[in-house]
Amino acid sequence: MIVTEVSAAPVRPNPHGVESKTIYDREQGQIVHLTIRPGQGLKKHITPVDVAFYVVEGECEVEIGEEKERVGPDTLVESPAGIPHTLRNPGASQLRVLVMKLPRPVEKSVLL
Repeated sequence: MIVTEVSAAPVRPNPHGVESKTIYDREQGQIVHLTIRPGQGLKKHITPVDVAFYVVEGECEVEIGEEKERVGPDTLVESPAGIPHTLRNPGASQLRVLVMKLPRPVEKSVLL
């Protein structure tokens, strides 16, 4: 059994300037825990693999392609590979999101 506590995982530098912690990293997939402060968000980018966003805490504005939706906790949003997407925290408290990349990307994401 492998147990990973988010609080103990190291913060990973990233071009978005948000707190990013990789909590699962295998060939089959990767799970990253993001903490996004109010008013903060990810730069629009394209990933080479399918991505699923699970909102753990807070309000999240998700934009995938031409679609935009505001979602709350216990919501899963799917983003297909190759489509520009971004997340933003429009709320007054922190946003925590699990980002699941399936499978783990071999190529890097492309910032737009």
